[in-house]
Amino acid sequence: MQIINDYTITENTIAIEPHIHPQYQTKISDLEGTFYTSERPIEILARSCIHFGASYDGRREAAIKFTHFIQKTPVLISEVLGIIALPTHSPDHPDCTWIMYHQIKEVIHTSTSHQCHLLFHNYKKLQIPISSQTMRQQTQKAAVIYSIFCTGQRIKFSFVVVDGGKRR
Repeated sequence: MQIINDYTITENTIAIEPHIHPQYQTKISDLEGTFYTSERPIEILARSCIHFGASYDGRREAAIKFTHFIQKTPVLISEVLGIIALPTHSPDHPDCTWIMYHQIKEVIHTSTSHQCHLLFHNYKKLQIPISSQTMRQQTQKAAVIYSIFCTGQRIKFSFVVVDGGKRR
């Protein structure tokens, strides 16, 4: 068991999972290995947001303001690196796992309606205790947040009314 303190989410992070253990409350899946820490997942997210220049609450509030995604809101960790963490449940729920959007290759439907598998770009799989439909909705929310905050694209509207060939 690899123990780590003060973990910060990076582009190598795959998932932050709650872990049932008397001392180590979180399991971290990373491209460099699997780590355990005594911190709760939300503490890792909060510290990582601060590391990249904003508070967890500020990131969440901004996402809600621009998207109106009030429940299970994905959180932008770093706009420069395009790191977005999406929750599987409410952040207060003891089973909430945080998945890094940029690591997801595919959401795989299972025969059980209350779980799905995630295939990551490194070809590791993770079973998640939510339906594939819910997980796809979460990835769509993360894609919207990525589009708004990470691409610099802003939708601009320009309307010209033409009446009989004359502009108004």
